[in-house]
Amino acid sequence: MNKNTSAHLSDETLMRWQVGDATEPERTHVAECAECQAQAKPLKDALSWFGEAARQWGEERAALVEEWHKSRDAAAQEWRMSKAAAARSWRSMAAAWALVSVALLLIFAIGMPRWKAHQAAIEAKVQQQRQQEQRQELARDNALLEQVDQDVSQVVPEAMQPLSWSTASGNSASTSSVSTRQ
Repeated sequence: MNKNTSAHLSDETLMRWQVGDATEPERTHVAECAECQAQAKPLKDALSWFGEAARQWGEERAALVEEWHKSRDAAAQEWRMSKAAAARSWRSMAAAWALVSVALLLIFAIGMPRWKAHQAAIEAKVQQQRQQEQRQELARDNALLEQVDQDVSQVVPEAMQPLSWSTASGNSASTSSVSTRQ
């Protein structure tokens, strides 16, 4: 396989040379022999094209993987932010409920006793007014009874007193005539 030999490399040897498994004398022969180079050129071009396609595919794949990682990281960041926002929203909602609860607690803790005291004061006033009305009604009833008692305790009512005088004087005359007759 030196210059003196006219034998060219077989397809199998050229394939090994393309892959990188050729021996040193085979490498030297291909470097010096134009015919072996021409015979290896289509395979070299095909492997070169395949290598370029594989590199391009690898770069595209790497770009897609990089884009996917960026998208995944962005989605994860967005999810963390939405989770944080939801936690803040939940915390603000819990804080609002806590404030409402405290307000209601204050209203019922402070307001209820005051309202009960106010209610008791109103009921006391109503009771006092009822008692006052009962006393006034009792006084009116007593005054009426006193007036009826005075009217009943008289022997002859005032309106009939002029009649009673005339009857009394007529009675005394009739009594005197009855006593004279006897």
